[in-house]
Amino acid sequence: MAEDKLSKKFTSEIELLKELEKWKEKLDKIEKQKTEILLSKLALDEKRKMKQKALTDLLEQSNKQETERMRIQKNQQEQLSLIHEQNNKMRKEIDVLKMNLAAKKVKRGELTCSFSLQQCLLKKKMKFVHLEDAKDKDDSINMSCRFHMATKIPFTVNRGEALIQFEEESVAQRVIRKHNHIINLENKEIALKACPVVLDTGTTFKIHVKLSQMIIHVSNIPNVDIAEEWMREKLELLFYKAKLGEIHRISYDPFLKEAIVTLCQPIALNKIIWHGQYCINVFGKTHFLNVSPLKKSIVEKAQMFSGTSRKAVLLTGINAEQKDEEDVEDMIEIHFQKPSNGGGEVDRVTYIPRGMKTAYFEIDKADFI
Repeated sequence: MAEDKLSKKFTSEIELLKELEKWKEKLDKIEKQKTEILLSKLALDEKRKMKQKALTDLLEQSNKQETERMRIQKNQQEQLSLIHEQNNKMRKEIDVLKMNLAAKKVKRGELTCSFSLQQCLLKKKMKFVHLEDAKDKDDSINMSCRFHMATKIPFTVNRGEALIQFEEESVAQRVIRKHNHIINLENKEIALKACPVVLDTGTTFKIHVKLSQMIIHVSNIPNVDIAEEWMREKLELLFYKAKLGEIHRISYDPFLKEAIVTLCQPIALNKIIWHGQYCINVFGKTHFLNVSPLKKSIVEKAQMFSGTSRKAVLLTGINAEQKDEEDVEDMIEIHFQKPSNGGGEVDRVTYIPRGMKTAYFEIDKADFI
C-alpha cells in the first residue's frame, strides 16, 4: 500500500513536472511573442516618428509656399496698383492733350478762316485822308483797329403768313395803308391783311481793339508747387528759345496762373501767333501754354434801337393749305406787282404754310424810322 502510494505520488510529481514544462514552454512562447510585439511596436513608433517628421516638413514647406505665394500676390497687387495709377495719370495727360489739340484745331480753323477770308477780300484803292499825331508811346508801337458791330433783329413769321419785300419804300407803305387786300389763288378769292413789320430792339456799337507789340499775355501756366522766381526763369528761358527778343521783365501771378511778359523792343504780332505750340516742362511733365499779344478792348458808342421795316410787309390770313408753297408765293408776287392793285416791283416773297420760321433783318438806315 505504501509503495502504491509512493508510486502514485511519484507519478503525480512527474505529471506536475511535465505540466510545469508545458507552462514554461507556453511562457517562453508568450515572452517571445511579447518581445516580437515590443520590437514591432518599436519599429512602428520609429515609422510613426518618421511619418510625423515628414508631415511636419511637408507642413513647413506648405507654409513657406503659402507665405511666398502671398508675398508674390502682394507684390503683384502693388505693381497692379502702380500700373493703374500710371494709367490714370496717362489718361489725364491724354485728356489734357486732347483738349489742347482741340483748342489748337479751333485756333487753326480760325486762322485758316481768317487767311481764307483775306484771300477772298476784294482789292480796294486806298486814299490818303489825314495824319494823326500819336498821343502817347502806345499809339506808335501798338496795332489798333475799330469794328462797327450791329445785331441781326429776328422777326417771327407764323403759319398762314407771308413776308413780302418791295424794292421801293413808297410801294410798301401804300400796300400797308390800304391794309385789306383780296387776291385770287386758283380761282378762289382770299382776303389778306397787310401789316407793318415792327421789329424788336437791336443793338449797335463800336469796338476799339489794341494789340500790343511789346507785351505778351501768358495763361494756362501749370499749377505746381514751385517758387515764383523759378517759374519766371522758366518762362524767360522759353521765350528766349522762341527768339521773340530780349525780355525786359516778367510779372507772374501764381494765384491766377498767368504772366505778363514785357519785351525790350516791339515785334511783329505774327511772330507770336505763328510760332507754333508753346510748352513748358515741369518735373518731367509737359504743359501747354496759351500765349497771345496783350489785347485791350474798348466798347464805344453803344446804342439800342427799335424800328419798323420800310420795305417789308407782313401779310396775314392766308388760307392755302392744299396748295404748293411756291405756287402761293408766285400768286402773291403777281398780285402785288400790278400797279392796279397798288403794288410795284417785288424783291422777295416768303410764305409759311405750316409751323413758324424766323426772319432776320439787318441794320440799314434807309429801312428804319
